[in-house]
Amino acid sequence: MTSPAVSYGNLDLLADAGRWHDLLGFAAAVDAGPVDERREVAHVVALEAPAGIAAAAAELFPDDDKGPPGPLWEAVAQHHTWRELSPHLTNPRTRHLVAHTRVLHGEDLCDAIDLDAQLLGAPLCLQAWEAANWRSTLDISEYDRTGSSGCTIWAFPNHLAEPIPLPTTTVRSAQHDAVPLLDGLSSATKAYAFHGTAWEAASMVATDQARMPRGQQRQGRWGREGSQVRFADTYSSLVHLATGGGAYARRTGQAIGRTALWKALAAMAETTPTADPHSVTAFVERLLCVAWQEPDDEIWYLHLAMEDPEQGIAWVLTGNDFD
Repeated sequence: MTSPAVSYGNLDLLADAGRWHDLLGFAAAVDAGPVDERREVAHVVALEAPAGIAAAAAELFPDDDKGPPGPLWEAVAQHHTWRELSPHLTNPRTRHLVAHTRVLHGEDLCDAIDLDAQLLGAPLCLQAWEAANWRSTLDISEYDRTGSSGCTIWAFPNHLAEPIPLPTTTVRSAQHDAVPLLDGLSSATKAYAFHGTAWEAASMVATDQARMPRGQQRQGRWGREGSQVRFADTYSSLVHLATGGGAYARRTGQAIGRTALWKALAAMAETTPTADPHSVTAFVERLLCVAWQEPDDEIWYLHLAMEDPEQGIAWVLTGNDFD
């Protein structure tokens, strides 16, 4: 019987037959078909092929972080360990994103001598506060041939434990280098910094005072409440937020979300994340955090104030998105 010709239309048949070299060749050939078809073939090869061939497929579109159903560097890390993939990955960026994805799957790569911790700006192992509520089986997309599943939305807080009314107070805005980095985590959220406590900062934003012209600020809105929370409890939502996902936005992989968050935290702590991740950990552990909810929150939302008592600064990150 004649073997089926290599084409996008025969993708499932060829994958079931294990014709990975043929599929890799189709995905790599610029004249084989439209780029979206070749990328979909590369996705299946990266997801299901043996490590060497899968790694080659993952490097075919090295700058495409938002192609459907997800980045190739995240898909290839789903079933293969770093030890299996490392000898076959040559593109520096893809190599490090795969490594950081494996870190989010629970691997400790801090002793890997062939990885540069400075490249992405996050340590090559999860810190205890990261791992506390991170569930790799849910917080990283699980891919199949055509789609993905997992709990990768950003939604915090989902409830308020022991809520108390936000104070009716005003505090001064602060200039801080971390604000642009927090702002850059997502176009759906807005960042602020204040001289004061997390409760005061939460009140300033939750009651719209931070957004009102000077002289027109009003005292707190009746009924708005907040709860003290641990930073570790909001970690997964912050990583998901920083992937750029939302109602009509295509997200990238969780490794990019994590590294963006680490850079923002390092700026808040006024340190360098990869030079001394313990300084960021110490900063996170002393943060005093307050969360609140807004009446129009639906699926994508986050409302968080974070206070560093040593600096006397509180940062706020707040926003939502709608389907």
